[in-house]
Amino acid sequence: MPTLIQLAKSKTVLFSTALSLLGIANSYIGLFNLDATQQSYALLAIGVATAGLRFLTTVPLADK
Repeated sequence: MPTLIQLAKSKTVLFSTALSLLGIANSYIGLFNLDATQQSYALLAIGVATAGLRFLTTVPLADK
């Protein structure tokens, strides 16, 4: 299992952590006020960013 230091070197893990923190912030303080179309574009952008990070991944976390 990867260590916390190895996880911190992963752009994908950092991106996922940021998304999670934004989700929590939105739940508690209503950080984003988006309509359905804007939510769809946001989800599309998140999907594209995640796929992009996956293509950049060249080494397993255990090797970092």
